[in-house]
Amino acid sequence: MTTQKTSPNCPECGSPWKRLPPSREGQYHVYCEECGHDFGRYDRLQAQFRSLLDDVESHLKHKDGASDNNAS
Repeated sequence: MTTQKTSPNCPECGSPWKRLPPSREGQYHVYCEECGHDFGRYDRLQAQFRSLLDDVESHLKHKDGASDNNAS
């Protein structure tokens, strides 16, 4: 299964605000606070953002390693 990348902002209205489910369990959906857009289940949304975070962290580590090599 491939994880589709998503922006943290709502694709409908661009709002960064989300209404998270009360218990944040996998069976509940996350909605945009402004327009009510359904982002899908919380666990799926969490996996998408975890994937984005992993990409950013690996990019930063790569840049950090490249700057260390240039300093020597």
